Amino acid sequence: MLPSLPVAKHAMTLGLMALVSVGVAASPSLADASIAARCPAYPSHLRVARAYLAEGKRAAALVELRLADDALRSCLRDEAAGGSVIAGHGGRNASG
Repeated sequence: MLPSLPVAKHAMTLGLMALVSVGVAASPSLADASIAARCPAYPSHLRVARAYLAEGKRAAALVELRLADDALRSCLRDEAAGGSVIAGHGGRNASG
């Protein structure tokens, strides 16, 4: 028997909330402040999502999580194009 749609939606929301709490808790301990410095929108959206969760506003928190994900992906794409450390040590070398 498949779970009903509201139960599945609730489980997904709880899973995403757990994921953001781990991400928010881990964000200060990342290698350094390079992610926050190079992609300020990402931690900003995470902080807003955490605030929404504290207020019990799960739908708003989920929107912020998606925005955080979009911001991080965008920064990583931009960084990869420029060959930076944040994007996995880049894809370009000094010769071109």
